[in-house]
Amino acid sequence: MKLKHLEVFHAVMLTGSVSAAARLLHVTQPAATQTLQHAELQLGYALFTRQRNRLVPTAEAQALYAEVQPLMAQLERVRRVALALGRDAGTPLRVLIVPSLAVRALPDALAVFKRRHPDMPVTIRTLHSREIAQAMALHEGDVGIVYGSAPHPALHEEAIASGRLVCVSRVDHAGADARATVALDEVLRSPIIRIDERDPIGTMLAEQWSRLGVVPTGGITVQTHHIALVLAEQGFGPAIVDSFTAQARRDEALHVRTLLPEIAVEVRALLPQGVRSPRPVADFLKALRAVTADGA
Repeated sequence: MKLKHLEVFHAVMLTGSVSAAARLLHVTQPAATQTLQHAELQLGYALFTRQRNRLVPTAEAQALYAEVQPLMAQLERVRRVALALGRDAGTPLRVLIVPSLAVRALPDALAVFKRRHPDMPVTIRTLHSREIAQAMALHEGDVGIVYGSAPHPALHEEAIASGRLVCVSRVDHAGADARATVALDEVLRSPIIRIDERDPIGTMLAEQWSRLGVVPTGGITVQTHHIALVLAEQGFGPAIVDSFTAQARRDEALHVRTLLPEIAVEVRALLPQGVRSPRPVADFLKALRAVTADGA
């Protein structure tokens, strides 16, 4: 099968019809039909049967599709890299950043950055750390800001700031617990709002309570630190977040206490391996370091 055969076959499998596949590929329906027929002729067997005006994949098509999917995904990655490499010098600074840092640290850093580059356009995408590493490897960003380390052979890392995990909880009455620190095992005795274990910081937290021999029960599990912070502000219980996210709290009744034992949280920048950062990227990172310094 030729590449154009695979593209049409893949599109028909995705959309369920030749007409929809043609629209997806920006070709005419007769051209898509002819390509599919030519593929079946070369293979010597049918890929689809028509039932009530719908194309139904044959068993052979189902087996073939399992092999074609990763191939088409790889082809799409090649296309995205090719487009990214052809960017003009006047294109925006592309920042990929984890959602929690986009709430407070990013706006503060951009305010500093814009004083030096007032006319430079900026595009921002919020993704999770692992997704940022993948996107940076595909040249979809000029700089990626992540929690922890995200090793990738195409990228190198630069330290931005070091913080820690904290417990945030509402203080709704006089004489409430005003300690600056709290033991993790004490926090885990009641339901909490915590980060999903698929998140790098969620993984670190899970390792800590595993060492303590404690299994948290009940509570709420979320994907981002900012959502945990908002739920804590709304009184759904104490939340464990990073100290950078805690800076974005809006409710003065939200008490912040450092967890003991201390669990470090590193913020790092992901950059293309072996490529000197352009001046705007360097200036953005300098601004981000300055505004996150208090997060420690």
